[in-house]
Order: sequence, then C-alpha cells, then structure tokens
Amino acid sequence: MICCRRHVKVRLLIQLIILSVFTTSCESDPYGSNWNEADPLTISQYLDKNQEEYSKFYRLLVEGKMLATLYAYNPYGDDYTLFLPTDEAIDHFIQQNKNYESFEELLMDTGFVNILTRYHTIKRKVHTDEFPDGAMMDSTLTGERLAIGFYTDGDNQIIKVNNEVPIIKSNLKMTNGYIHVISGVLQKSEISGYNWLQQHDDYSILAKAMEVSGIKKGLWWKKYTILAEHDSIYNRNGIFNVEDLISRIATPGITLTNKTNSFYRFVGYHFVGGEYYLNDLHWGNKKYTTLGSTQLTIDVGFNIRINPGVDTYGIEISESGETTVIDYIRPVEGNYNVITSTGPVHSISDVLYFNPLPQ
Repeated sequence: MICCRRHVKVRLLIQLIILSVFTTSCESDPYGSNWNEADPLTISQYLDKNQEEYSKFYRLLVEGKMLATLYAYNPYGDDYTLFLPTDEAIDHFIQQNKNYESFEELLMDTGFVNILTRYHTIKRKVHTDEFPDGAMMDSTLTGERLAIGFYTDGDNQIIKVNNEVPIIKSNLKMTNGYIHVISGVLQKSEISGYNWLQQHDDYSILAKAMEVSGIKKGLWWKKYTILAEHDSIYNRNGIFNVEDLISRIATPGITLTNKTNSFYRFVGYHFVGGEYYLNDLHWGNKKYTTLGSTQLTIDVGFNIRINPGVDTYGIEISESGETTVIDYIRPVEGNYNVITSTGPVHSISDVLYFNPLPQ
C-alpha cells in the first residue's frame, strides 16, 4: 500500500511539472502564438480554407502564380514562411499608393504582384523564436532580407517587420512552414542609403556634407552601411549647419572634394563597405573598411561599441556615485537597421570622427 501511494505521488508530481511547463510556455508567448497547434494543412490550403478573412492576398497569390508554390514543400530548402497581410492592410496600402486607385487595378499590375507576393515569402520556415534583432539571414524569394525589430508597448512585446509592420498573429504552423499575419504590406526598398539620407530632413547636416564632399562619385560599392547622426547630435556639439562642420574639421587650403581633406575623410568614415545589420557585425573587436581611408573599429560584446577609445562621448554616474567614462558611440535604439536597397542605415549617438572632434 505504501508503494502504491508513492507511485501515485510520483505521477501527481510529474503531472504538476508538465502542467507547470505548459502554463509557463503559454504565459511567456507574448505574440498570441499557436505554435503547438499543428495544422495539417499546407500554407495554400490554409488560405483556401480562410479565403473570407484573407481574400485579397489570396487573389494576389493566384495572380502572382505563387499559390501552387505554397501548396508544396520547398525543393531547395526547409519549407517556407509567409508574412500574410490582412485585407485591411491591403486596403490601406492602396489608399496610400498613388499608382493604384482600386484593388482590381493592383491585380492588373502582374509584374508588381509577382514581386510583392514573393517579397512576403521567406524560403525557409522561421519561427519567431529564431527572429534576430536585425536582418533575417534567410532571404525572401526576391533575394532581399527582411529586418526584424522588437518593441515594448506596456506589458506587451511587439515584433515589427522592416521596423514598420507589426505581426498580429504569429507562428501558424502549417505542414510546409509558418504563417505570420501582419497588419501592413511589406514594401521592397528601391532607394539607396545615400538618397535615403537626402530625403530625411532630420539628417540634413550629414546629408549636405555628403553632397558638398562629392562622396557619391566614390561610391563604387553595390552594398554599403551608413552610420548617421541626427541633426540634434550635431547641434549638441555646437554644429548647426554644414558650414559649422566645415569650419571645425576641414583641412585649410585643400578642396572639400579632395580625398586627403579631413572633411572628405570625415564623410567617408560614415560609409562602411558591405551590408551590416547589427546582427551581422562580428563578435569581438573588428576593423571595417570605410570610404574615409581610415578603418573603423566596432567592438561587439554585451554592448555594441562604435569607435571605442577615440574620444570621450559622455560620463555616466551610477546611484552609488561611481563614474563611468563613455568612450564609444552607440546605435540609437529604434533608429537602426533601416532598410535601403544598398544596405542598412544606423542612427548613432554621437559625432563619428576618426580623431577627437575639434572644439
């Protein structure tokens, strides 16, 4: 009898442990995920079944000749991931797009529809647990990478694709991959990093410096990464326009477009050769090639430290009164991993210069 009671207690303990693990996993999933509810449907079969809810993207997949692809398994990889816009998201996209006055008009643009549907499809199944804080390593069927950002809204964590489009229902598990429902339409970037800065007034000082230096003529890289300071960063350092910047750092007697001028080298120092989203940066201390004829050091560990040891960028005092000198520049949270056709733009916390910034 004692032995039986022990077995009962053991079984009860095991059941409590299993219940605890299940409850914890449910409570820890902030995305409304139903990853543990395997649906015996392929992605396209799921869309067939839910045509009323996702009727417009379903029709786009038909017109883009993608529905057959998502009925099957990926012959070249590990299934698929579909970012699925709601009907409301597509309606909003059309309202904001001057090229189309109606959904039917969008459907008629088959070339664009082909690209659009493939841009929403990753060529591997990717659960949100695998999402990086940066660009996904697996590309879309158009060959581009999507950026992932994590944001906090009160007690909720929100995942945004390309830093703009929230996932509202995640990890719908199909037999040939995952579906993540999104509240917007993903749009492939057609603008270069250089032109992105020219079109954003909040980065006008750096954008004007790029224009004055003529750096664009030396931009032979197909892919590059830009580290950019918001105008407020320059203002904090007493620089309110490009003329102020020139007077602070330019080499007298040498034209501003000359590669030996400190002004030209300053601008070029903001261009890193290659596509480096934050999750692409090498662990540890690494030097990167720039257009400024000087290599840029980035140290990746618990923090990302850009230009470490070059200058003092600030001082932090803890509650206990301990003083910490900040001798590195940081990416600005919420304003990095900006997607452009040539590579990402990262907003940074201080003026980036290969020497201490002259006073």
